[in-house]
Amino acid sequence: MKNKVRISVDCICDLPRKMWDELNLSIMYFYITTEEGRFQDIRELNSDCIIEYLEQGKVAKSGAASVEEYKEHFQKVKKKHGGAIIHISVAQYVSGAYKAATKAAECMEDVYVVDSGQLSGGMSLMILEAAEMAAAGADYELILNEMEVMKKKINTSFIVDSTKYLYRNGQIKKVVMNLCNMFSLHPILRLSNSHMGVSGICMGNSKRCAKAYIKKILKKPETIDTDVVFVVSAGCSYEFINFVKEEIQKRAKWQKIIINTASATITSNCGSGTFGVLFARK
Repeated sequence: MKNKVRISVDCICDLPRKMWDELNLSIMYFYITTEEGRFQDIRELNSDCIIEYLEQGKVAKSGAASVEEYKEHFQKVKKKHGGAIIHISVAQYVSGAYKAATKAAECMEDVYVVDSGQLSGGMSLMILEAAEMAAAGADYELILNEMEVMKKKINTSFIVDSTKYLYRNGQIKKVVMNLCNMFSLHPILRLSNSHMGVSGICMGNSKRCAKAYIKKILKKPETIDTDVVFVVSAGCSYEFINFVKEEIQKRAKWQKIIINTASATITSNCGSGTFGVLFARK
């Protein structure tokens, strides 16, 4: 494996940990800052931990690593594996990760940072392709070109159960939170051009909203790439995720469904009850 292209990724890609080694990935961690200290996401705390913490009325802030931390990460990867490094970053306008990684890569040779334009399972769809290409011996230019093509085909979205977490983190105003609570409104958050925005609203209980959300995003099934779909959730029951799985199977014949829990970073911003169905179009 030495001197082949090495794929590096931000941990909030929400790819199951067992696949990290299988795909020969190098992981860069995000951080969660609480009243008790600063912790590495996934490695030192998880989604369930952060939900329990937030339900106590406490505040947790997520954040990317610093330029120096990215630089140290790239240096370690370079020393261990040699060759070029392609780092697949979370969408550049969602966090400071892309900016920090790009700054760190400026003073290094053969380190290339990709703005995935996505987060969570949307990133993972790109990672799966990049890792497969790297394993097959593709050079860094070919992989970079494929990433630019692929990121325009991916649909990354989540439906939020409660807007109180978005309000706590300053992403929406209090009046919006109150209106959502009053009328049982659940916003759909979608990535577009590396920005996160509200693409729709669902009304009603969790299952009713889940069905409406799935119907909305999986329209025109003939245009969907059915090779892989990710279902990523925070604080959702096993029974509810099975319900979601059954609903998406009604709308497309998926070759592979990957189910995983969201990172603490995503959970701290969207809260318990959030889930997303993430896939690519042809």
